Amino acid sequence: MGEPPDIMRIVPTPQKPVATAARRRCSEPGFVPPERAASEGHIPSLDGIRGLAILLVMGGHLFGTKATSPNHWAQMLLSLRGLNWVGVNLFFALSGFLITSILFDTVGKRRYFRNFFGRRALRIFPLYYGVLFLLLALTPALHLHWNGTAIIFLTYTQNLPFRANPIGPAPWVVLRHFWSLAVEEQFYLVWPVLIFWLRSWRRVMGAAIIGSVLALVFRTALALAGGFPQNHSTPFCMDGLLLGGVLALLLRSPYRDAALRYGRVVFAGACLCIVPFALARPDFYWETSFYLTSIGLTIVNIGAAGLIADALRPQSISARLFSAGWLRFFGKYSYGLYVFHLSIGAFVGDVINSPLHARGVPQSAVNIVSGLLATVLSIVVSVVSYQLYEVHFLSLKRFFRSSKETALVGSTA
Repeated sequence: MGEPPDIMRIVPTPQKPVATAARRRCSEPGFVPPERAASEGHIPSLDGIRGLAILLVMGGHLFGTKATSPNHWAQMLLSLRGLNWVGVNLFFALSGFLITSILFDTVGKRRYFRNFFGRRALRIFPLYYGVLFLLLALTPALHLHWNGTAIIFLTYTQNLPFRANPIGPAPWVVLRHFWSLAVEEQFYLVWPVLIFWLRSWRRVMGAAIIGSVLALVFRTALALAGGFPQNHSTPFCMDGLLLGGVLALLLRSPYRDAALRYGRVVFAGACLCIVPFALARPDFYWETSFYLTSIGLTIVNIGAAGLIADALRPQSISARLFSAGWLRFFGKYSYGLYVFHLSIGAFVGDVINSPLHARGVPQSAVNIVSGLLATVLSIVVSVVSYQLYEVHFLSLKRFFRSSKETALVGSTA
């Protein structure tokens, strides 16, 4: 997934707004002037949340198992494993939270658009387009078949509504998960403009809430009409990003302490609304469940925002858990892991599945061996890609930094 900015004011200390002619928006209830933010810096727990998100996604994609089991406890584990797709929702909420944080705090500064889009391009484009251009260059040698899909990958339009999500140019080159990268890129094009235009805390908050409600309405209306779920398209899944933005705005208001205090309650409530349904049926997925494709996804996104809020609360269990070094490691390399893991998993499966089956290895063991090997190779490829390729582009971010911004040491974005 596209990584969030590494220049941010995450949890500003609320101050009494000061009304001046030069800053009319500061007179609105709920606005906290960003220049008065007392807390700036890199927050390790957010890297850990990113690490959890990529582990959930990889666990769901690389460790394939049957959906049902005659054993009750095994079935419960399989059902919970079926919820791994929530990793993408967690990515969306985190991206929306961080993007809204930096945009709202810099909207009054010079080079607002230049700095934001310059930094986003340096983080996202080198790996994304590097992979695509390499595949296109090797198309004749590898006998790849794009079937007209190359242009939609190049333009981030592979997730347009009512269009089949393309898988990739070969069985072992899997790009179907790039739909979520398209969602984030489309969000990055629209949300900065809206914040620049709306500016005030109340109007931006209103836009985030209205957009979240619209996503729920779109999904529900389509489901009631009998249409196939379009939860890979931005209008149908933008509540994940926008609800993260709502949290960012709450932390810049008098509701900051309440948002942090009740984050765990919100997360727990969301779990109570989702997990029992997952345990009750083995195919609890947004493509097969009306509850999930309508209000359920909104609940998942609210829960993701609640988890982020609790991770921001000093000394909370979530903050300590997500600050663990091993989770932060996966968070640092999460973008590369997301881009590479499915293709590596498909390649590994093609290479080792048949030999293991020929030796009588049970399918469950084959899945575990294949998944572990694909995970290790994905980590190696992602680390090499980051250290030898991506980092050179990331170093150029210094040219897209306003004078008051502070580089956050150790950030992966």
